[in-house]
Amino acid sequence: CELITRGCQLLKLHHQACATAQVIFQRFYVKRSFVDFKVDFAAMAATWLASKVEENPRALRWVLQVFYRIDRRRKGLPLTPLEYTDPIFSNWRTNVTIAERYMLREFGFSIKVEHPHKLVLVLLSPQVLNASRALTQEAWNLLNDSLRTTACVQYTPETVACAMIKLASKRAKEALPLNPPWWAMFDVREEDMQDCAQMVTRLYTLPKIDDALVPQVAKEVSDGER
Repeated sequence: CELITRGCQLLKLHHQACATAQVIFQRFYVKRSFVDFKVDFAAMAATWLASKVEENPRALRWVLQVFYRIDRRRKGLPLTPLEYTDPIFSNWRTNVTIAERYMLREFGFSIKVEHPHKLVLVLLSPQVLNASRALTQEAWNLLNDSLRTTACVQYTPETVACAMIKLASKRAKEALPLNPPWWAMFDVREEDMQDCAQMVTRLYTLPKIDDALVPQVAKEVSDGER
């Protein structure tokens, strides 16, 4: 999802479109194998589709240009534009269009994404939990990082929101009401919150993958699924 985040930034998509792209990407690979679809094409398709779903559309040619730039940068190549006459352009356009079509089929041509971000802002507002700005920012950062995991497809938005708030409270060393527990207003299980938080915490223990090695790692994952 780091690839999607960079692509969305360069395309100047708003935050919700970027979050939706990452959720679409995660949902797709829950249903389909890395063997069937190259990660780069799926990332481009998810970004392109999310821009339309969130009414922040970007033309496919611009999506291809941006991801081509990212690809060349991670390979250490000159940042030249992708020409329409370049065979890469037609190849990528075809593969991204196919990936988008498969995504739509997998989702029944209906894509509805509910993000936990708004709920977190409401809960941490002065009218509810009255959390500090530091805790609110920490929770927001954790939410964004959670999109790099499968939390968005394994748990409800309410569970993710509560889990990230609880984790943020611990990391920021800022106590929140426990009598009664502040999350009691939602139908969420404490075990699920703990598992969700651990999923994100484990993310920070993973070594950072060099951009140039991303295609190689994706291929190794694909080979392992065969």
